Amino acid sequence: MKILLIGNSKTVFAKELQSELVERGRDVSLLDFEYLELYDKNGVENNRFSKKFLKYKNLPKIHMIFRMMIIKKVIKDYDIINIHVARWYYAVIAKSLMDKNVIVSFYGSDFYRATFGSKRFLNSLLKIAKQITFTNEKTRSDFVKNNIELEEKTKVCRFGLKTLDFIDKNRNRSKIDIKKELGYSISKAIITCGYNSTPAQQHEKIIENILKLPSSMLDSMQFIFPMTYGDGNYKKKIKNILHNTHLDYIVLEDFLYSDKNAHIKLASDIMINVLTTDSFSGSMQEFLYANNIVITGSWLPYDTFDELGIVYQKIDSIDELRLLLHNIIIDIDKYKIGLDKNIDIISKLSSWKYNIEDWIEVLN
Repeated sequence: MKILLIGNSKTVFAKELQSELVERGRDVSLLDFEYLELYDKNGVENNRFSKKFLKYKNLPKIHMIFRMMIIKKVIKDYDIINIHVARWYYAVIAKSLMDKNVIVSFYGSDFYRATFGSKRFLNSLLKIAKQITFTNEKTRSDFVKNNIELEEKTKVCRFGLKTLDFIDKNRNRSKIDIKKELGYSISKAIITCGYNSTPAQQHEKIIENILKLPSSMLDSMQFIFPMTYGDGNYKKKIKNILHNTHLDYIVLEDFLYSDKNAHIKLASDIMINVLTTDSFSGSMQEFLYANNIVITGSWLPYDTFDELGIVYQKIDSIDELRLLLHNIIIDIDKYKIGLDKNIDIISKLSSWKYNIEDWIEVLN
């Protein structure tokens, strides 16, 4: 059986899932939804479809129709189609998908931020799907409330986090050496703000809160803004805002994987994750696994983390960020108490060895 994952080849989730399945003998290809690059089971890129799409990509509004027509051609060669991030556009090719075994995988934001209109169009895809997966029980339950007739198709399938292995590999390295390698300050507290360049990360509000801290405190802090993927225009906007501040900051723009991705987690002391909506943040887990003090919003559906006893800091409003950050910097050792227990919890929750069997079951 030939399996096609349709997702984002520039982020880790679909790439790692493909790799883990191939290691276990499955014939799995990955189609990048954005650029239509096709990667076979050996990771070899076929740019035939991406080249064809290039002439349509910049056409306003109608480019998505051409994208779906090309995807329609690609899926002909596969038996199982696993669609990552559910989009209403798939309704355009719903008829072609009816002959395939379709699995739809919600990431979180694609469900929570979907408009009423897009959800209606999405129904045609969900009716075709043999299975619908979610990264956590809370999102699955929220979905079922409004789609009770689809409950039997739903299943929680978590993504493993390969970066956990790379964090373990580098955990005993000197933090100062890692900071030097990254070009970070070796004398200041390292605060990582978000993990991509999308408006949902609320960087502007984070910066507003940071700027309210005393100057003497800001002098002891360096702020890292990972913007290796997301919205290019939004990244420019945040870079312009930062340029007009007196903050000591670094914007990360090159996509990081393996050891380098682990390094930015291990070099950091505090991670701020105040997304407007989320499902089951992998990046946040990686920072927790690397013993960061993580600040996140109580409005985010991290019930699983609470039930398992993960140690992290919550705020009820982003306006509370300034005060909590102030308190942490004043007494950082107090806030580090208990962080070590996160390592074992997250290993069991999110390493591939504990999660791949659920995916194999669904894709069979």
